[in-house]
Amino acid sequence: MEKKTELFKGELMEEKLRQYFLNNGYYVSRGVKYNFEGNEITDIDLFLYGRVSSLSRERTNVDIKNKKSPKAFERILWAKGLQELLEFNNCVVATTDRKEAVRKFGLKHNTIILDGNFLQKLTYNTETRITEEEFLAQLNKEKSFKEFRNQSWKILYENSKSRLLNELDFSGYNSTLIYLKYFLNKCYNKQKKEIALRASYVILSHSLLILDFLLKDIAFLESNLRKEMLSDGFKYGNLGKEGVNRTIDMAVKIANSNISVNEIKQSLDSGEMDFLKEFYSKTETTKNIFSWSKSFESLAFQKTLKSPNDLETELKGTLAVMLDFFQINRKNFFEINIRNK
Repeated sequence: MEKKTELFKGELMEEKLRQYFLNNGYYVSRGVKYNFEGNEITDIDLFLYGRVSSLSRERTNVDIKNKKSPKAFERILWAKGLQELLEFNNCVVATTDRKEAVRKFGLKHNTIILDGNFLQKLTYNTETRITEEEFLAQLNKEKSFKEFRNQSWKILYENSKSRLLNELDFSGYNSTLIYLKYFLNKCYNKQKKEIALRASYVILSHSLLILDFLLKDIAFLESNLRKEMLSDGFKYGNLGKEGVNRTIDMAVKIANSNISVNEIKQSLDSGEMDFLKEFYSKTETTKNIFSWSKSFESLAFQKTLKSPNDLETELKGTLAVMLDFFQINRKNFFEINIRNK
């Protein structure tokens, strides 16, 4: 990154807490916007995702107020309401307030309180990661002129983060793949390859996290059934094959079209997604996908950015699978070199 971005007091505390939760094994995303039908409702300071067991996942919204007048009681009400709205498992309020009444109020309403005593003990390592502000500043310099109607790369990244709140489903995954393919191809641009590679790593981490959430419900099914469910999800999204077929039948009847219904269905039922189905249905993949997601997030924010060919074997293999799926020459891609200053 070219220039260090100075952090405000609140931003610094968010980075400190992100680092704290990362060190405790969570996947952490900062400054995630909650949108509904194109309307931005609010943003979440930290989104935490944890793999509790093979069968369960834990999602948590964290509200952070590093101010002289933090209004802690009000923040507890807000965080608790958002937790219930998003159907998360937990919520956390980090506040400089140290009053015992705040802790008791949080306990009464199943809200974890990180008070001023806790916050003052937090340390922050500036040597390993770039900040969210530095990442956003670089993304904001670039635009997608054709594929995404002049939207900045920052907006694409923000949209991808937002899917982690309420689109941990097949449709969310398939939408994320569109962004991933775009950024992987931009890595060949000599002027943009560093930030494009960072974006590729983080979008790939989002896609893996979505799959981890999906796989928890099918991990213990028989192999053939697991493959079938993944195949339907990849091809048809949340509606599944039956739902899409019903929609096609209805649409053709309403339009009174001469187009063959079977022809449309056959075009959708291509073998393109079988490649992903085979890889992500493997038991070994199911076990490791969460750790891969965290690793790619870490790679995106590392101060010393790693070239694709320098990745660990498992991560390199996961990236290679997506390159093959997008029909991007993996040999050429792994020759992309990032010269760190």
